[in-house]
Amino acid sequence: MGLLVEYSLKEGQAEAQVEALNTFVAGLNSTGDQGYSYTAYETNDPTKFIAVLEFDDAAAKQRFLDSAAFAEYRDGAGARFVGPPQTTVIRRVASTLD
Repeated sequence: MGLLVEYSLKEGQAEAQVEALNTFVAGLNSTGDQGYSYTAYETNDPTKFIAVLEFDDAAAKQRFLDSAAFAEYRDGAGARFVGPPQTTVIRRVASTLD
């Protein structure tokens, strides 16, 4: 199970967003928790970012959502984001990661 997350930033916030994402991922990695992955992408448009989240199961998704790193990231996002992110439920069907 996974999520595709798409969001837009306010003008001039790309650098702050990249910094926030790196801090967020470092926070997630520091817990040693497993069962989920998070990858963020910049696009050619500096106001558009995409993230792909994958969860082994519902419990892993909940641990991610309950993590201190996610809470800190989410609380700071409002200052950078134009509006709420758009999420789409996704399911991996083929990958070189398998």
